Amino acid sequence: MPAKTSDVKGAKKTAVLICPAQFCVPADYEDLLTCLKKMPELSVTSSSRVAPLPRTEWIKVARQLPTKSFFDATLSVSSTLSWYFDAIECALSEIFASEGSDVNVCIIGHSIGGWVARAYLGGLSGSSSAVYRLAQEQCTSLITLGTPQISPSDALVDQTRGLLQEVERSEACSPQSLLEEKGIEITCVCSSSLEGKFLTTNFEQLIAASSYFPLLGKLGNTVGDGIVPIDLAFLDEPARRVNVQKCSVTDSPIRHAHVLPTPWNLYDGYAPSIKLPDEFKWYGSEGV
Repeated sequence: MPAKTSDVKGAKKTAVLICPAQFCVPADYEDLLTCLKKMPELSVTSSSRVAPLPRTEWIKVARQLPTKSFFDATLSVSSTLSWYFDAIECALSEIFASEGSDVNVCIIGHSIGGWVARAYLGGLSGSSSAVYRLAQEQCTSLITLGTPQISPSDALVDQTRGLLQEVERSEACSPQSLLEEKGIEITCVCSSSLEGKFLTTNFEQLIAASSYFPLLGKLGNTVGDGIVPIDLAFLDEPARRVNVQKCSVTDSPIRHAHVLPTPWNLYDGYAPSIKLPDEFKWYGSEGV
């Protein structure tokens, strides 16, 4: 594994970059960033931030709707998600400008943000910028939260229309390649709190089943975070697997998100998403 700056100079502060879930905005992750910065053992820099994506940016995906590639489920990662990659580079540029070129970087990807970040680190963005090259050197870890890592062939529908399959096929995006070639450790985190059931009066179990079933093409005794089934959330070794079951503070189940990430407010793309009740714990909650 190539030596990184951190290997030579020893432990130092780490800048965290959060790659948001679909339709989520930077304001949705303020509490998580504040929590991380308050943990002295993590040495998280004040320049840590969320990729600057307003929810309106997701409308750009609609450009692909009338194309043959969309109907054939062969969309290109580099062209379809160029706007997301631009936001990642914008955030990284600001981090390096604030902290210097030798700062360690940890990327946290929530939901779709996890595999988009992996695609970026694996080179699928097609970027050759100085920021991209520096990120390859300084990124030490990628943590995914409730990220679907696999698009199984027997799924009822490929919801990413070929995008996730391209990431899966890319050897450069594999955990082994990212670790051995770039020294980037991957940790996959997913909850197993919520079982998916259709024959139930439990609303959350119904919602979970309606999400798990099309993703897997089957149901059975499937558990996950209410949106992503745990069967799809983990990568092969050397990636680490973390199965979180209950909040250590409240003993509550851990859900996919703490907000409703919907395009409800298009006139103000950066306005916070609709918050779920405080008792709804997610990956960024205290105690998780």
